Amino acid sequence: MTKRNIRILTYAVVVLGLVCLSAAAAQTKERVQGYREFLSAMKIEDLHARIGELEKIKAAYPQAKFLVLVDNALIKARTEMAEAVEPILELQKSSIQSATGIGRVLVYYYSSMDILNHSNLAKFDKGRVTRAVLDYCEEGLRLARDPEFMKVVPPDAAKYLKAHIADLYIPESLAFLNEGQVQKALDLLDRFKQEGGLADKGTYYALGRVYARLDRNKEAFDAYFEAAVENHRDSVDRARELYGKLHGGTQGFDALLEAKDREIPFRPLPYKPAAAWMGKTVLAELFTGTECPPCVAADLGFDGLIEAYGPKYVAVLEYHLPIPRPDPMMNHATRLRAQYYGVNSTPQAFFDGTKKTSSGGVRALAEEKYRQFSEEVNALAPGAPAIKLDVKAALKDDSVIVEFRTDKADKTGPGTDFNLALVQTEEKFRGGNGVVFHKMVVREFVALDEAALQAGSFAISIPASEAAAAERVSKYEQEMSFTFPEKHSRIDRSRLRVVFFAQEKTSKRVLNAAVSEVK
Repeated sequence: MTKRNIRILTYAVVVLGLVCLSAAAAQTKERVQGYREFLSAMKIEDLHARIGELEKIKAAYPQAKFLVLVDNALIKARTEMAEAVEPILELQKSSIQSATGIGRVLVYYYSSMDILNHSNLAKFDKGRVTRAVLDYCEEGLRLARDPEFMKVVPPDAAKYLKAHIADLYIPESLAFLNEGQVQKALDLLDRFKQEGGLADKGTYYALGRVYARLDRNKEAFDAYFEAAVENHRDSVDRARELYGKLHGGTQGFDALLEAKDREIPFRPLPYKPAAAWMGKTVLAELFTGTECPPCVAADLGFDGLIEAYGPKYVAVLEYHLPIPRPDPMMNHATRLRAQYYGVNSTPQAFFDGTKKTSSGGVRALAEEKYRQFSEEVNALAPGAPAIKLDVKAALKDDSVIVEFRTDKADKTGPGTDFNLALVQTEEKFRGGNGVVFHKMVVREFVALDEAALQAGSFAISIPASEAAAAERVSKYEQEMSFTFPEKHSRIDRSRLRVVFFAQEKTSKRVLNAAVSEVK
């Protein structure tokens, strides 16, 4: 699937839901074939042929929940074929008219960007492009500031919209840049910052383009470099080229980018408990995906927990799911845990077994997400644990030998589950959302039976876990007619950790957790 088609699916999901919905989870068994046909149709390069296949799918599966993606793909394909602005505006009417909630505002942003990113942009009348984009963005701004409209917007959505209202200045800036009015373009980007806009990869990319046109190479490099962290469009190549101009060569650029990729965009302070620690380790679980744009803030927020608290106070587990698109770190264990909680969207975070948030956001919101997560941890960590746990793990003959104990034998009854999670502390992979270094990736999950509990030990076979993960990935590829360009089922033996925790069966409340590095 082309990068543009990936963006098409992502935009549809963001506008309609603000969380990445799982297309696979939305389908009934009898419609899986239809979704597979949709994925195949999206690979067709010839737009006329693609439209024909999409129309067939729409007629064959009139009640399928994935038809929102089909309709969006039809509009996009027909838009790509346009050779002037007017046909695009006509095609966009249905999306604008059918938008609901804050999508009524966001649709103007995405509609503007579809014009500005069009492959035939150079052929369009530049003045007409500017007028169309300004009309869209001004209407979006008017609506977002309308008290009557905001009265019916749910609080969480209103908060999201408030953080993103200024985004509408970005397409306005790009329209003026396209017309050659560079100073006007820069003025609008300044206005974006003045009105509290949250700079994301698109914003930085726009800044890079404007500064480059003004021959302000250092500022252009800084902007493109920020976009490169999220692998936005050709920002890496543009940043590398400017780095070469500024430093007389590109040596050192890749190391600089990798360091930036590893960096948390805020500085979490080390956790200092207000009172003596009583032995409670909070279990923080995050369901995420490498193709989920809103997962970026949540991922980085969890990175902040890892850095600020450490395993004494917080045991972190991150489960990768193929939502909204395939994730090579998906596996049998993450799927089972998602089913346990009933998770079918990302990001979703649980603290000691209780769901606390399902919202995400762009990289600029990472610190805010961290604050929300840390508040949950701070409320749970000082308490006395319902049970005391201890765990040790070592690597032997390609198996992780785990020894564990608990201070309450009566908790091994039917009311409590005791679980082991094998975690890889880091895996490198640049997914569609730009995150490169993925932390605390769950590789195996074991619900201990009575015999293991009595023995106080369990052996996790790494080759068996790898084989199970590879099998799950292979089955997914067959089901979805997809081939992973990279496979990430292999487990890095040098970066392993084990989490042992007790969880009530009925309430799902986590009683306590314990963490051990695998030595």
